[in-house]
Amino acid sequence: MQFRKVTALVLALFVTGGGLHAQKILVGADFATRFDNREYANNDFNESQTLFSDSNEAHTLFSARLSPRVGVEWMEKNRLVVGVDMLQNFGQHNGAREPFLSDVKPLMYYQFTTKNVQANAGIFDRKELMGDYSAALVSDSVAFYHNRLSGFLGRYVSTQRPDTYVELALDWEGMYSEESREMFRILSAGRYTFDRGFYIGYAFSMFHFAGSKLNENVTDNLIVNPYAGWSIEGRFAFDVKAGALFAPQRGRSVDHEWRKPYGGQLDLTVSRWGVKIENNLYVGKNLQPLRGEIANPATGITYGADGLYAGEAFYATTEHIYNRTWVGYDRRFFKDTMHVEAGMVFHYDGTGLGTQQVVKLSVDIQKLFDVGPKQRN
Repeated sequence: MQFRKVTALVLALFVTGGGLHAQKILVGADFATRFDNREYANNDFNESQTLFSDSNEAHTLFSARLSPRVGVEWMEKNRLVVGVDMLQNFGQHNGAREPFLSDVKPLMYYQFTTKNVQANAGIFDRKELMGDYSAALVSDSVAFYHNRLSGFLGRYVSTQRPDTYVELALDWEGMYSEESREMFRILSAGRYTFDRGFYIGYAFSMFHFAGSKLNENVTDNLIVNPYAGWSIEGRFAFDVKAGALFAPQRGRSVDHEWRKPYGGQLDLTVSRWGVKIENNLYVGKNLQPLRGEIANPATGITYGADGLYAGEAFYATTEHIYNRTWVGYDRRFFKDTMHVEAGMVFHYDGTGLGTQQVVKLSVDIQKLFDVGPKQRN
């Protein structure tokens, strides 16, 4: 009811605003469903389901998300959008009663767009990010379940080289209070594309994880990923990328020393007709050294279980190796409005082999309707 009232008010204000010309109404919706069965019993450095479980037993993530949105566009560069993000975890029960929805959260943002520049302010979908963020920075499960950014995004894209860009985003994740922590994350990525498919780039994350009034503790967690690669489109689509990962961090509830783990990663992807093979090999130190340490002495909650690390937990390996192999199908249909992905994933962390079966389907549609005054000849 509240969403309908806000939507009606926003549309009424802009439709009746006589000072704005060439207005358009935006109507759209995103839908995504994800089946993700994880069997990591043979691995020591990940949980089968990292969001809700600390055990290494088999676990399944099965959820659907619907995000309807409406907005107004004016002068071809400006958009004001409101919407709602609705999530349902299949099979989730609250005692004897099943909740109508597992989670409902707002979307509301202003967007400025030109050929080269995009700027967002408000609460918007993570898909607005263009950067190539390694799973060491943001795991696939975090990207799905923490799909909204609350803050700002700015990006520049080259006109001559569309694959050349730089972006910076701020995501404010928590407010300082009696019990909750002050949390914000800065994300940045960039890429420069040369001739013949060669490119260089970087991805960066800085997470400020402060304490609450009940537990004065501040943790700083940074990770930077410079890389270089080569991509070609021919009989096969082929991409190879090599990069470094450097993750300085400190937890003041543990000590005041900076830990500075690092390593290297080699990514290889080959695909044709939607059939894809992808391999990611990491060799180096434990990038999450605080995982398992006491983050909150008052409750005994440990780092990792409290949200400090957004990256894949396999990067906490102390065996100096983590290899991920993805084999499956990945293709877009109907002018990129529908995306289908299904495959098997094999994880080796130096202690054992874990498997993951994944099926994803997502739909993104939107339509613009002219509602402004007609242009006179």
